[in-house]
Amino acid sequence: MPADPVPAFARTLRALSVLFQRVASDASSAHGAFGKQDLLALGVLGVRGPSPMGALAEHLGVGPSAVTPVVDRLEAAGVVARRRSEADRRVWLAELTEAGRDVFEADHAAYERVAEAMLSALGPDERPVFVEMLERIGAAVGQGGAGRSRPA
Repeated sequence: MPADPVPAFARTLRALSVLFQRVASDASSAHGAFGKQDLLALGVLGVRGPSPMGALAEHLGVGPSAVTPVVDRLEAAGVVARRRSEADRRVWLAELTEAGRDVFEADHAAYERVAEAMLSALGPDERPVFVEMLERIGAAVGQGGAGRSRPA
């Protein structure tokens, strides 16, 4: 093991990024009506559930005004609906419709296939340890699900 594991880990992250971009591209091709940003929004809503528009924008890494056209497209396609928050009537929530959940589940299955292939390189005792370590890393960078991670 090298004295500084950061460069090796960075190379691994870049390789994984290419892999995940390929999965997203395949999903985008399978759902021709949706672009990558649309599928990312569906992923955020599928993982996090109904989300305020501002929070959705943050998870997509865009400004609040940029998320409106995304939600408009998804709403027109029947996969997302908007409703007012019961806690604060000034806030609009975006949430998946039944059709949106179907799209999310199909895309999620693609990621599960990739995860299964990746975990096959590890022994049965290593897999839960590896997943727990990745969850800790995700929590440390504020990921907690779909969306962009924010380095500390």
